[in-house]
Formats: sequence, C-alpha cells, structure tokens
Amino acid sequence: MQKMDLHGLSMYDAIKLNLSGSTVETAISYYGKKYSFDQVIGMIDVLADNFAAEFSLGKGDTVTLCVPNSPAALLAFYAANKLGVAVNLVHPYLPPEKLAESAAKTNSKFILVYDLYKGKASDFSLPVLVSDCGHFMGTVARIYYRMTNKRTMEGGIPFEQFLKNRNRPRRPSESFSDTEASVYLASGGTTGEPKIIMHNNYVFNNLCAKAEEFLSEPIENYRALYNVLPIFHGFGLCINMHMCMMMRRTNIMCIKFDAKRSAKQIIKEKANILTGVPTMFLKLLGEKTFVNGDLSALKDVYVGGDSVPDKLIEDFNAALKRGGSSARMYVGYGLTETVTVCLVNTRAHHAAGSIGYPLSNTAVRIYEEGKILPPDEVGEIYLDTDQFMLGYLEEGSSPFAEIDGRKWLKTGDYGWLDKEGFLYFKQRIKNMIKVSGVPVYPSEVEAAVLTVPGVKKACAVGMADSVRGQSVKLFVEPEEGEEPDALKAKILSVCREKLIAYAVPRVIEGREKLPVNLIGKIDRRALEES
Repeated sequence: MQKMDLHGLSMYDAIKLNLSGSTVETAISYYGKKYSFDQVIGMIDVLADNFAAEFSLGKGDTVTLCVPNSPAALLAFYAANKLGVAVNLVHPYLPPEKLAESAAKTNSKFILVYDLYKGKASDFSLPVLVSDCGHFMGTVARIYYRMTNKRTMEGGIPFEQFLKNRNRPRRPSESFSDTEASVYLASGGTTGEPKIIMHNNYVFNNLCAKAEEFLSEPIENYRALYNVLPIFHGFGLCINMHMCMMMRRTNIMCIKFDAKRSAKQIIKEKANILTGVPTMFLKLLGEKTFVNGDLSALKDVYVGGDSVPDKLIEDFNAALKRGGSSARMYVGYGLTETVTVCLVNTRAHHAAGSIGYPLSNTAVRIYEEGKILPPDEVGEIYLDTDQFMLGYLEEGSSPFAEIDGRKWLKTGDYGWLDKEGFLYFKQRIKNMIKVSGVPVYPSEVEAAVLTVPGVKKACAVGMADSVRGQSVKLFVEPEEGEEPDALKAKILSVCREKLIAYAVPRVIEGREKLPVNLIGKIDRRALEES
C-alpha cells in the first residue's frame, strides 16, 4: 500500500485517493442493490452541495446522525466530512429527549433519523431529516422491508430529496487540522450518561492504513467485508465502513443483525472478512445455512467487545474448517477512546486466550498502586498509542496519566501481559463484584458456567447482600430443551468444583433470552437493574 502523510487529511479525501489501487468496482452491496465507487462519490458530492445550500452547512458546524447501517448513513457521514463538518453519531434507539440533548450538546445544525425511528419531528427544535432505509434496497428487499415494517417517524424532511442533482456549484473539500474534532462517539450504550468522545480524522485514516498489520493476506486478495457492527460503534465506523471505502473494498451492508439472513448474505456474497461480538457468532453457529455452507471465501474473522469464551473460538474455527475456509477467529482489544482496536491476534502473532498483540505505535503496561507490574501479574491496563481521542466534549476527570514523559490511557480494565507481550483480559473494573471486600471476577464465573453442557449464555452480576456487601447472581440462557432445575444443579456442581467458595453464585436465574444491545453484547446493566 502506498505510504503517505495522513495528518490533516480528511476522511473524504482519503477515500478519493484510492490508497490500495484496487480494481474492485462495487462500494456498497445492500440487499440486492449494488452501488459503484463512482456512484457513491457522486452521491456524496451532490449531498454535500445540497446540505451546504439548504442548511448553510460549512466548516466548524456539526450534524447528528441517528441511523442504523445503511447507504444513507455512509453518504451523510462523508458529505459532512467533505464540508469540514463534524458528525455526532448516536444509537438509533436513543429516545427523542436523549437525542435532542445530544444534538444540543454538540450544537448540531440538523438531525438525520430513519423511517422506523420512534419519535416525531416536532420533538426537536432543529430540522429533522428522515431516511427511507428501503430506498436503497433492491426491488424484492424493498417490498419486504416496507411490508414488514410500520413507519413510526412522524414528519421531517425526506433525506432522499437531497440526493437529487440540482446543478449547484461543486463544493470543494475542506481540510481538518489534527486538533479539530471530526467525529463524536458516545462512550456508553442506550442507558446512563455516556461521555461524548471527540476524534480527529487522522486516527481513522491511520488505523485503516495499518490494515496489512492485522489481515492474514495482502489487501489485494480481499474483495468484500460483511458489515453488521453499527456506524455509531468505533469498530463499525472505522474498520467496517471507512476501511472498505479507503481501501476500495465492497461493504456488504446489514441494517440489523439477523442470524438466518446474515448467514445467507455472508455465503451468497462471498464475504472475505467477518467482524462481530460473541453473541453474533454464537447465533451463526446455530444456523444450518452457515455451519453447513460454503465458507471458503472467508479469510479473517475478528471478535471483540466482550469476553470471548474459549469454546466459541474452538467451535467457530471448527465450523470454518468444515466450510472450506482457511480463516481463524481472532480476538482483539480496544476502546472508544482509542477509536477501536489497538491490539489484535493475527495469523502472524497469536496466543491462545489472549486479547491481542499491540499494533504499531502502541505500548501496553500493567499498573497497580502506581507501580509497573512484571509479566503474568494482574493490574490495570494502561495504553500508549497513536490512536488517542482528542478528549471528552464536556470537561471532567481525565482518563490519562503522564508517566515518564509519556501519555498513558488508564483503561479501567484489569489484565496481564505475558513475557512475549500478549495481553490477557481479566475484568472490567466497574463490573467487578466484591464479596466481603474480596474481588470476584464475573468473567471467571461465566467461563466456568459456559463449560456446563446446556448453557448457551451466562452473565454474572453483583447483588446486594446484607452480610457480605455483595454476592454473585447468575443469569443463564439455556439451550433449547434444557430442564431448568436440572441445569441449575449442574451449574452449581461445576461452580463448586472450579471456583473459590465466595465466587459460587448465590442465586441462579434462567432467562429464555438474555437481553442484548444493538451490537449484540449482553446488556449487563439491564440485568443488574432487573
């Protein structure tokens, strides 16, 4: 891949430079409809011209996108970026009052929502654009979409009218300095008060330019990536969307993960790269279309965003092999504060059980009580990388520490390093349970429980205990046909065998389905509050 200076380069300009020299023509494949790179760039340019004319949108402004994966999301993002406009990306399920609050905090000029959004234009004091997600689909998919989904969004300006070429003067692309925010991402999910994280263009362009560090083969051997992680997610935005555009690879877009439909799409469109969180891959393993299908096109599978059971990796790798693929499932680690992944297992560097090996210009240390810990000792993970955020939009406590003249991010995660430099995850500090003041790691409880035949998913949380302060409560999603009482007995038996006494769950509650958020992670907070 061509080497070049990425500082000061907008994401829009990066995709126009065709860094990889690819001959792949299709930019977006979206439920039966394909759009070429020329078509996509053309729509972005027209959209930018019309945004500027209709909303006086320009350098220094902000817009808010509240949309799932769709061509509209991609087009609006790059049109804003071309104009020097920052983009505030929020969860498409965000309630109207929270959406209005986020738009106000970022001084947005307008909000883009989708036609299934549960709100109305009158809920907001600024213009609301509404995208018909079915508009970009092929005929059959569009009919299905419109038949099975009731329109819930009331009012608003049709987004699609801004795609019409009105022969307005072509707006030039604006540059950003490395100190200017181009993207706002939320640090949390749909509940609580997440921090708004500011990123510049450089960190996205830079991480995409590192693609050859984590891909198993040269970039020219790849054609398409299956895109299911949402655009408001750092990985979804950077690797799934921007890398495809910047490296001229096909983005197979999925508006929402559905295991049955996704399995068919992955196989039919011969996706080379698959990314997701553990629950997504567990669901794929339950689909006969996937486990019995031709998976030979897959070259790399990446998982992260949550604890990854060893059994999942083993089972998925076995499915890949049966399907004729040379790919393996690789675990990676990163935070929204670092855009996304900054450590990852690869074909060249991997260690069983680890969450990755540092990418270039990334260093890892393990600290406890201000001291650097040696290999194999557990403490808080500190990172030094060229993928740091600019900061939080609103001032508050800083997650950074200056040590030995270097800037380190205090991740809030516990883990350890081995002698070779691979990182191992122990527990998110805020999720740790303290029983009589002694730490219990939910990940260890869950790992033990997931070895029990009949357990599909597990989540351990802390519950109030008048004697111990906290004790362990376990939520379990059983495999179909499992008898609840018998399963509980098996779980307790295994836990008593594998765990220290105070880590054994005091309460076990079976759920037909454990709650998950939009990207498929178990919603731990919802279980804690239930």
